[in-house]
Amino acid sequence: MRKALPACGEPWESIESRMDELRTRDVDWRGGRLPFHIWYGGEDVVEIQKKGYMAFMQENGLGAGKSFQSLKVMEDDLLDFAAGLLHGPEAVGHLTSGGSESIFVAMKAARDWARVHHRTNGTPEVVAPYSVHPTLNRAADYLGLRVVRTPVSADFRGDPTAISHAISAQTIAIVGSAPCFPYGVVDPIDAFGRIAQDNNLWLHVDACVGGYCLPFIAQLGHPVPPFDFAVPGVISMSADLHKYAFSAKGASTVLYRDSEFEQYQPFVFDDWPQGRFSNPNMAATRPGGSISAAWAVMNYLGEEGYLRIYRRMMDMRKRYIDGINGIPGLEIRGEPHAMLVTYGSQTLDMSAVADAMVLRGWYVARQRTPPGITLGLSLIHEPIVNVYLQDLRAAVEGIDQPGTLQGNIMATPY
Repeated sequence: MRKALPACGEPWESIESRMDELRTRDVDWRGGRLPFHIWYGGEDVVEIQKKGYMAFMQENGLGAGKSFQSLKVMEDDLLDFAAGLLHGPEAVGHLTSGGSESIFVAMKAARDWARVHHRTNGTPEVVAPYSVHPTLNRAADYLGLRVVRTPVSADFRGDPTAISHAISAQTIAIVGSAPCFPYGVVDPIDAFGRIAQDNNLWLHVDACVGGYCLPFIAQLGHPVPPFDFAVPGVISMSADLHKYAFSAKGASTVLYRDSEFEQYQPFVFDDWPQGRFSNPNMAATRPGGSISAAWAVMNYLGEEGYLRIYRRMMDMRKRYIDGINGIPGLEIRGEPHAMLVTYGSQTLDMSAVADAMVLRGWYVARQRTPPGITLGLSLIHEPIVNVYLQDLRAAVEGIDQPGTLQGNIMATPY
């Protein structure tokens, strides 16, 4: 039987108590037990998120620049910040609700651009490495496109030769990742750019994970392959503010090299009583709070604040990588470029290792191909590095032989 709306309201104290009780069923993300979904830059940043969001919670992003000039100013500032970080002096774009929407609208723009610049028969195709995020296929399903996935190289980065061989008369675009979710490595975007230019194709870089951390990681002297508008041939990029810019959810950016390409993103319609309707986003109403929170956090941290956070996070990442590599039988996959780290084994049953970690209270993001475990690191994982590594070593040592595990098996939720 379905619940009915309460006949009478209840006081906030009672509601808050019930919400606190519901929260006890959630993952202990504050204890670092969750590998994804939370991107944490410190309690001070969380407080700025809250205050920034609440200040414009009632305002509507649909009215940015019309009813709410304030949101337009903040939105423009955020896009300027993004363009500067991603080496796009002429870049223009929009704020979206998240990485999925950013990829959707970029692919919509690529499709409509191709209608003008390509003569394809049948279903237009997008070529991308096997490791690209599933949202690309989801967008293609909505937009009438077909995704052609190609093998990755031995270093888990996209293979330019495989990309080239997959291009056909139907191809309109290439997509690369910076970094990809499964392996945490940046695809060879410079090579993809040359292929795109040689074949007059749109190149989109999915930097939803890395767009707001890779620039600072590079500034700190760590190796970061070329991935942004500094690469000739890159036409569009997606980068999530609510990931490693540490903004409140949901906020992302989609950027285009210049206005020539951005013009293909908006939906325009005028056959209705109120005349012309134009909207660059999938959503119409957008929460003003997600815009203001992002603006508040980026102004609060500034370049110095982000560098301070990423200096800590890269030190933490090294501790995880060194610790995992130091456990007999385990190895890091590829050479991670950002805060995603995947590890596996040539000899151990990684499913058994994952089950053993679940038994120890960890929520595990399993990798299927090849079998492994992925960590998405933020500052919430800093205090528990040693605890995680101790449990991981115990999990490995608890496996009698490949494929067996001491104790009961518990299914992981991821």
